[in-house]
Amino acid sequence: MARELEAERLRSDMERLRSALLASVSHDLKSPLAAMMGCAESLQLLDGQLSGEDRRELLDTILRESRRLESYIQNLLDMTRLGHGKLRIERDWVPLDEIIGSAVKRLKRYLPETRVDYHSACPGQLLWVHGALVEQAIFNILENAARFSPAGAPVRIDTEVDGGDCVIAVEDRGPGIPAPLREQVFDMFYVVNEGDRRQGGTGMGLAICRGMIAAHGGSVHIEDGRAGGGARLVVRLPLPATGQELAP
Repeated sequence: MARELEAERLRSDMERLRSALLASVSHDLKSPLAAMMGCAESLQLLDGQLSGEDRRELLDTILRESRRLESYIQNLLDMTRLGHGKLRIERDWVPLDEIIGSAVKRLKRYLPETRVDYHSACPGQLLWVHGALVEQAIFNILENAARFSPAGAPVRIDTEVDGGDCVIAVEDRGPGIPAPLREQVFDMFYVVNEGDRRQGGTGMGLAICRGMIAAHGGSVHIEDGRAGGGARLVVRLPLPATGQELAP
């Protein structure tokens, strides 16, 4: 019975990850393609007017976005393997600060005016996770917070260790999410016209986030902001117990 329960848990985790990967690819695939096409058209149409620095910047963007697209295609291939039960979450020890820093840097590329305040009560903390998946989840939360915060208002990130969990909280200064909607906003394609999601959108970012965190045995929930208004999204990731044998 124990083996059957564990097998069922693994199947459930894999299905959540498969769904999250599919949603992530569908959600973000057009962005790098649009950036690459725009840069290529600029190089073609403005060839004689571009300085060497402008040309290098456009080429750098094409290279960066092509690598991003390659990553999404790999996710799609992994999802296909996952559907046949051949993919495992490839975990490794990854510094929490590195995951947060990478997500913030990525956010700044798309929303450069966003101000992010990062406060860590556990500097140097290591996580036993698939780093890219957790980074994607944190990025989705940050993007959601930044898009629905007032202009100039900071997005705050707090990290700490609470019991056996690493806690990552992202808080915005927006109008908040009403309590009756706090579970519904994690549903795929669900969009509300009030609170932090009043500007609309596809409604996939938070659903993707929850799927990726759940695949690691963690959870995501929403609280009231602590600075007077806004929403606070709290991610909890379990930390391996001391001496616990870690499977890859």
